[in-house]
Order: sequence, then C-alpha cells, then structure tokens
Amino acid sequence: MKSKFKNPFSENTMRIISMLVGSALSVIVLTFSVLALVQIEKGTVESASGYIFGIFIVLGLSRLITFLKEKTKISFLRFAILLAVDIALGILAFFAKDNTYFYSLIGGFYCLTIIASRVFKILQKRTIREIVFSSILIIFSALLAIGLFVPDKNISPVAPILIVCILVTITSFTEVLSNSFSQLKLNVLFKIVLKTYAFEIILGLATLIVASALIFTYIEPADAPNNLGGNFGNSLWYAFAVVTTIGFGDFTAVTATGRVITVLLGIYGIIVVAVITSIIVNFYNETAGKHDSKQIEDIKKETQKK
Repeated sequence: MKSKFKNPFSENTMRIISMLVGSALSVIVLTFSVLALVQIEKGTVESASGYIFGIFIVLGLSRLITFLKEKTKISFLRFAILLAVDIALGILAFFAKDNTYFYSLIGGFYCLTIIASRVFKILQKRTIREIVFSSILIIFSALLAIGLFVPDKNISPVAPILIVCILVTITSFTEVLSNSFSQLKLNVLFKIVLKTYAFEIILGLATLIVASALIFTYIEPADAPNNLGGNFGNSLWYAFAVVTTIGFGDFTAVTATGRVITVLLGIYGIIVVAVITSIIVNFYNETAGKHDSKQIEDIKKETQKK
C-alpha cells in the first residue's frame, strides 16, 4: 500500500512558524530601508543601492511565505507577478549605483506593485472597508508613480531614492504591525470601545492631556532647565508621559502650580487607565471567549487522545 505523506507539523505549529518567518523578513526589510536612508543622508548613494537590492530580494521571499500560507489561485497569481517585479527591481537596484533615473524607475514600479497588491486584496476580501482603504492607496500610489516616471527637473536628483526608501519603510513597518495584531480581534475591541463608556473615557483623557499641556505651556518658565514653557509640543509630550505613568523624565514641571497639575494628572491617569483596561479586557474575554470555546474543546479532545 502506498503510504500517504503526513505533515510532521500541526496546523498551529505551521501558523506560528509562518508568522515568525514573515515577521523576521519584515524586520529585515525595515532594517535595510532605514540603513539605506542613513547612507543617503551621509551622501553615499552607492552604498544605499546595495541595501535596496537586499530589500527587493527579501520582499520576494516574503511573497513566497504569503503564498504558502494562503495557497489559493489568487494568491499564486499575486505571488508570481509580484515576485517577478521584485526580482527585476532588485537587479535594477544592483546596477543603479548613483543613477537617479534608475531609482525613478524603481520607485515608479514599486508603486505599481502596491497598486497590484491592493487590487488582489479587493478581489480576496470584497468588503466595503477594504475597497475604500485600498482605493485610497491605489490613487495615492498611482499619482506618486506618475510623478516618479515623469520627474520634475527642479526636484533634487536624490528625491527618487528617498521616496523608494520611505515607501519601503512605511509598508514594512505596517507589515510588522499587522503581524503583531494578526491574532487580535480588532473588530471586537472596536465594538467594545463604542458600546461601553470606554470611548467617552478615552476622549475625556485626551481632552485633559491637551488642556494640561496648554497650561504648562503658559505657566512654566521658558528659561528653566528641562523647560516646558513656550513649547506646546514638549508640554503635550510631558502630559502624555505623566497620564500614562511612563515618566521619561526628559521634561519636568518647576512651578508649584505645574507640580500640582502633574500630581492630579498622575492620579487621574492611574485610575482611568486601570478602568479602561478592565472594561476592555472583561468585555473582550466575554465576547472572544464565546468564539474561542470551540477551539478550547478541540484542544482538550486532542490532549485526551494523546
């Protein structure tokens, strides 16, 4: 009898492995894009081309991981098209060196990959939210691609390289975030925030932070060390750090009124953050727990069989 090949890894193990590999590749792409930006800032564009070459090679590997995870006809078509484009852009980046025209082509074609990727997303999900979000990205990428394919003579020749690196940085960082939140039921959290008093509490917290920042801006002396006076940005950062109990210590209040407000902000932050956390966690456990009860039963059955 012919023995059927049995996958040695369980479905959960494969899911975790694919997530780890996908996250690692996204981090590598993000690192390469940041290093390329650093090289451009130093004026060594030729060194940046090596990192950009690495970016598109790693992007090709990430396309492969996505295809192996989904294994659908649409995902295969997307994988084949985007992989071919990634390889072509990687080769172009390898020979680009300091040729800004090549980087304009790379940036333009990379925008086209974003457009193609969002079109495939619409075909897969077909939800109103996905259609609206993807349409905005498609329009933005199309306009940017036109600008890169037909560059303005008055624009700096380094601009296309910067645009490529910034685009890759944004998309790779977004990918890292999506991997981090992939198993978190964001729609459940959104409904909880809307249906409970959590939204009003968060809105009140934000209002208090802004109001306190305005007070710090006008009552704190501008010439004091670690000052807040006259700088709304620093004051807003300080109020946020106090309310969230992070307390970086890079800015401090020196006046008596400022310190009193700081104490009140700290007490309010401790109470309110605890309330918001408890509301969201309790409702999330109740809502998501109903959905996960079947999975828990399946795990128990598998354990009993072993």
